[in-house]
Amino acid sequence: MAYSPYTVTRTARLDQIAKLIYQTEKGGVVEALLSANPGLAGAAASVQRGTVLRVPDRPATTSTVTRPWE
Repeated sequence: MAYSPYTVTRTARLDQIAKLIYQTEKGGVVEALLSANPGLAGAAASVQRGTVLRVPDRPATTSTVTRPWE
């Protein structure tokens, strides 16, 4: 898997950072960021400005919706 560096420009929550990078916070992108950056989940609620994150390629998403009641 390829990674790109991303330097946090202002203190923000990880979902907000995911929205900036991937244009969404859904589809497993927050989890992908957590997986690529061990120890980030144990950090404070916000990622501090100046933190350099490893950003993985956007995870593949499926186009089908699973409805357990069907």
